[in-house]
Amino acid sequence: MLFNARRRRIASVLALVAALGAVSACGQNLGKSNFARTTVAAEGGSGGAPDGDINDPAVTPAVLRTIDPCGLVSREVMSGLGTPEEPTANLSSFGTCRAKAVDAGGKELTVRVEIGASTYSSSNGVTVSAVEGLPQIERKDKDGKSCDVGIMTLRKPERGISFSVTYDGGDACATGRAVAAKAVKSLHASPAKYPAVAGTLTAVDPCTAADTAVLNEVVPHGASSLTTFHSCDWTPGSNPRISINFRRGLPPAERDGNKKVDIDGVSVYQKIGSGSDAECKLEWQHKPWADDEVEIVSVTYKNYDEKKDEAASCGKASKIAKSVISKLPKP
Repeated sequence: MLFNARRRRIASVLALVAALGAVSACGQNLGKSNFARTTVAAEGGSGGAPDGDINDPAVTPAVLRTIDPCGLVSREVMSGLGTPEEPTANLSSFGTCRAKAVDAGGKELTVRVEIGASTYSSSNGVTVSAVEGLPQIERKDKDGKSCDVGIMTLRKPERGISFSVTYDGGDACATGRAVAAKAVKSLHASPAKYPAVAGTLTAVDPCTAADTAVLNEVVPHGASSLTTFHSCDWTPGSNPRISINFRRGLPPAERDGNKKVDIDGVSVYQKIGSGSDAECKLEWQHKPWADDEVEIVSVTYKNYDEKKDEAASCGKASKIAKSVISKLPKP
């Protein structure tokens, strides 16, 4: 009887220690967050992934379009994986950055982060789980050398942050999960952001960049949909389509088939598509960015049901561009 009583006392003490540890862990986690996590309406899904709308204020499109993606794969983040290099921003996107590191065994790994990427969870061959209340979608390539780990931040359309890892000689998916977990913690605390300078496109919703009446005039019965957090399509289905995109890059110029035109005093560079269908892209500089780079706006009109006609397709694109120029914040 004494032995049984002693065993019961030990079990009670261990249970109390475990409970206190759980409370302590929860307290630390909440203390690090600057945002309340009201992420889901209900819990469920494969691997404990959340279902329902995502209402986390730290990862709305308005917030994420201002995030510097290189901060999510900084030297500090990558140092936990090996000896890191300085991350490199993508010249064609506000939301993309690539980082490299060499592990202890001399193997190189790369991580490409894209904010605003597609994060479809319904396709085959994916593992769905959760990280800090957000759905996590993992896709491992057949060769085992690369893996995509996506953090879903928006349900309709399914968009979020992808971490594409290439790691020949290591566990690419485990690496992706580790980087993604650090990124989400950063987003819930104090993420690196682009400077909030006057007129910057990084803070502009591309789906509100053109007047709806003008969009409907060019493509009737359309609706807007984010394709990334810095680009938006207007279409009644899949065709015809108007695409509005913001990015950074070298200033547009008369090269590679571009033709300079003037729209309301702005130098715009016009280029028709290479196929037989109606397509015209207009691109112009909005404001300086850094060094030799600038912020760039592009408007593209495409219609597979119309034959190639520069005057007609570029005329339609010009109507949209004129509306965008009038509505964008002034530098």
